[in-house]
Amino acid sequence: MAAPHASDHSARAAPPTLLLFDIDGTILKSGGAGMRAMYRVAERMFGEDHKWDGINPAGNLDPQIFAEFVALNRIERGHDHHQRFHDHYVDELRREFEASHHLVRVMPGIHEVFTLLHHRARHRGDVVLGLLTGNYTRAVPIKLGAVGVDVSWFTVTAYGDEGRTRPDLMPVALHKFHRLTGLPADRRRVIVIGDTPRDVECAHAHGCVALAVATGGHGVEELTAAGADVVVRDLADPSPLLALIDRA
Repeated sequence: MAAPHASDHSARAAPPTLLLFDIDGTILKSGGAGMRAMYRVAERMFGEDHKWDGINPAGNLDPQIFAEFVALNRIERGHDHHQRFHDHYVDELRREFEASHHLVRVMPGIHEVFTLLHHRARHRGDVVLGLLTGNYTRAVPIKLGAVGVDVSWFTVTAYGDEGRTRPDLMPVALHKFHRLTGLPADRRRVIVIGDTPRDVECAHAHGCVALAVATGGHGVEELTAAGADVVVRDLADPSPLLALIDRA
């Protein structure tokens, strides 16, 4: 039998590069608005005498933060309280962002890089913009809206209430990518952009690429030690990210 020709369409089209951005510490800093909202809701629900010692929100999922809180404070049947906590938290978060909007900061280069990538996604089709974040789904538009980032630009999303751990969110994102494009993701073309070692861990747990930005609470040396493929101080210069996209 003769070998198939290119006209036989035997070669599959390469999937576009999937870019999965974290939010807190990567896109914006809220000045502690999220944790203040959690403290207030917990105080209303469980009283003033509760502890948060040792709970690290950086890179964590909102439901995990609540689970760690109820375990630390030995609150019985904590899971039964989660939905009410979630609903009150979203309302409190909205009020907190309105009251402390002067503390909210967008990270360097974010608007410029998103405009560039959105244009590239629309006109070249070789990238897909996405979010992979520990935030509750309903918290995302509150936070992004506060810094003028259009949530509709992100066509693949994996949110904190869609998995038990951060690495669990990657299969959610990959499934949505497949559904969107009709192509399975090439893990070498999936780039996680985040500011914590947990973002790096999430990427590498699934054979994906980690670009770490030192705009959160972790410095360049710490993120390098965590094994990030590329580490930058911020995204004011988008060339390291663009180089990763073009190399993929």
